Amino acid sequence: MNKDIFTLSVGNEKKKTQEESRKLYTINEVAKMLGVHQQTLRNWERKKLVIPLRAGSRRIYTDKHINMCKRIREYSGRGISLKGIRELFNRI
Repeated sequence: MNKDIFTLSVGNEKKKTQEESRKLYTINEVAKMLGVHQQTLRNWERKKLVIPLRAGSRRIYTDKHINMCKRIREYSGRGISLKGIRELFNRI
């Protein structure tokens, strides 16, 4: 990912910091890190399990998002449905 400073949309706020740009990842980078397909990450977003930040139309993931994705992958691997995972997350 380009490490230049860029603007992120976070709700109605705009954040622009060099520090944050070091901790941000594209969907491709996250998919490779987790060993899942990009479409899997998009599906998790559609199911409202993880909602990445946006830079225009690009999905941007933070370390917090990556940790959440690791948990989703772990629970899914144990046979818990995405609906069940969402219910678990809602209880936390």
